[in-house]
Amino acid sequence: MDESDDGYDYKRYRDLLAEATDESKRLELIDLLIKEGARDQLTRERIRRLGLTKLMDRPRNRD
Repeated sequence: MDESDDGYDYKRYRDLLAEATDESKRLELIDLLIKEGARDQLTRERIRRLGLTKLMDRPRNRD
């Protein structure tokens, strides 16, 4: 996974991982990652159903 992927806040995930010092915190982090991943997948599916995938495939201007 490339750190330039849109939609992922790698600093936030690294910070949460550093704070996950016990079993319950690690499980909370895993749950969060699953929920956010599912939400992202639903968003992508909705975009595909609306026929907007061509907009997503366009190269972005990166300054």
